Amino acid sequence: MDGSKKIETRWWGWGDINKTYPVEERPEYIPFLEERLGIKVEKVRTPDPSLDEVELRQPRLSDEVMDELRQIVGSANFSTEKKDRVHHAIGKSYRDVIRARSGSIPNPPDAVLFPGSEEEIQAILAVAEKRGIAVVPYCGGSSVVGGVEPLDRDGFAGSISVDLRRMDKVIMVDAESLRARFEAGIWGPQIEQELKKRGLYLGHAPESFLFSGLGGWIASRSAGRQSTGYGKIEEMVESVRMVTPRGVIDTRDVPASAAGPSFKEIVCGSEGTLGIITQATVRVRVLPEVFDYRGLLFKEFEGGVQSVREMMQSGNIPETIRISDTEESSLALRVRKPSSNPGKEMALRAALKMLKLLGYSFHRGSFSVLGCEGKASEVSERIKALTAICRRNGALPLGKSAGMEWYRGRYDHPYLRDIMIGWGVMVDTLETATTWDNIMKLYRVVRKAIIEAIADYDSDSIVTCHLSHSYPTGSSLYFIFMGKQARGREIEQWEHIKKKAGDAIIKNGGTISHHHGVGYEHVPWFEKEYGPEALKALKALKESLDPKGIMNPGKLGF
Repeated sequence: MDGSKKIETRWWGWGDINKTYPVEERPEYIPFLEERLGIKVEKVRTPDPSLDEVELRQPRLSDEVMDELRQIVGSANFSTEKKDRVHHAIGKSYRDVIRARSGSIPNPPDAVLFPGSEEEIQAILAVAEKRGIAVVPYCGGSSVVGGVEPLDRDGFAGSISVDLRRMDKVIMVDAESLRARFEAGIWGPQIEQELKKRGLYLGHAPESFLFSGLGGWIASRSAGRQSTGYGKIEEMVESVRMVTPRGVIDTRDVPASAAGPSFKEIVCGSEGTLGIITQATVRVRVLPEVFDYRGLLFKEFEGGVQSVREMMQSGNIPETIRISDTEESSLALRVRKPSSNPGKEMALRAALKMLKLLGYSFHRGSFSVLGCEGKASEVSERIKALTAICRRNGALPLGKSAGMEWYRGRYDHPYLRDIMIGWGVMVDTLETATTWDNIMKLYRVVRKAIIEAIADYDSDSIVTCHLSHSYPTGSSLYFIFMGKQARGREIEQWEHIKKKAGDAIIKNGGTISHHHGVGYEHVPWFEKEYGPEALKALKALKESLDPKGIMNPGKLGF
């Protein structure tokens, strides 16, 4: 079908079906996991699940309704095939991967539609509202909070997934005003390719960049790796167009406005509950001359955190600044790929010994990645000033090779997660944000809650954290946690950890999500964070734009 032109991705895990993570090239990693978690890793990888083994319920929509929908998009862009329905049934959270590997797909859409125009979307929503069909917008499907799963709710005849991948046109590029307008189904790599042809750059690169797109970024308020310098997606969006069951909302394409509350801000983070985003204008920049990424090593995590605060409050801001705690720094060394050049590898090991003599260690310290993008002369001056801040707080510069090694491999680690799940490792992430005065307290409290929750299932743990998106008033905290899977109770174990961590976040001054979104997995804490009066107002807006409640029901708690 026309809608299949993107990279083929795994339905049971992350990313390109032809790519994996070469663990065999990292000899220290498996022994480290076995020792820390008390597991035995089989050297033979778990076979990929077979689609043939998945039992899927039959589509619930009548032939008449399916013919009606098929006529809107054309037969080539309407599917009830098993593969398409499974691909659009779940996202990429730990819960999703566990269910997919066991062949449990409880809520598949009854059909998948690939519209090619806004008019087709309007017609789809009209049929869905008339026939009582739930509609789930779908861009790349990379949600890790249950944002794309069609929940089986009472009162609906069925559900459809509306995949925007055909709607990927470049509508306008304005180099004079530094803005560009795209259809919402365009994916990250295509955006940057199109802008690069014109000497421009967006600079929004979340970990899902290769498999996600503009509409999904806006709907979930995503953050890219360079958000410290460039801002999150909502700061890049100048205007947005959305089709709702009650008509089209098109915000004015101007740099700023005081004409009442900003509806653009309401669309950002709406997670498909109000309508389907079809177009957006984004603020772009001149393509950087250089991408300069450096590694640094702090003696302690607190010194790195202090450096980031000073950077952000000095106004001398890097595009990327990432500070890993001791556990994550040590893990990075364990998962490192040794150099194929024996001389280089010997030199690196000698350097690590020298660092130790100077009081620096990846096993006791804090590794940092500092990245600046822009004109060569300007970047050079910024790097010097930012490195000076880090030095004052106990950092030792490691040079470009350490920074560029991280930069080149920045999209690879989700593949390792899927491999570890096959080894019997429970591994997932969660993130939050808070103010500088609360950052270390929240870090310690949440980390402790995760460790205790994993121990409740008779497992040792590895819990790491880093700061990767920072502001003058505070920063994000991004946790990665691992433990031994509770066989047969994997989802129960994961839910227990999520609850303990989520409760700790809300109780201690954090947000339940800095950039992953809400979906349905974060709803209990979203309701606490938002408050009853704000929720009432949001529900009233939902009822106004989507009175029959067909838009992505169950997400954001609606």
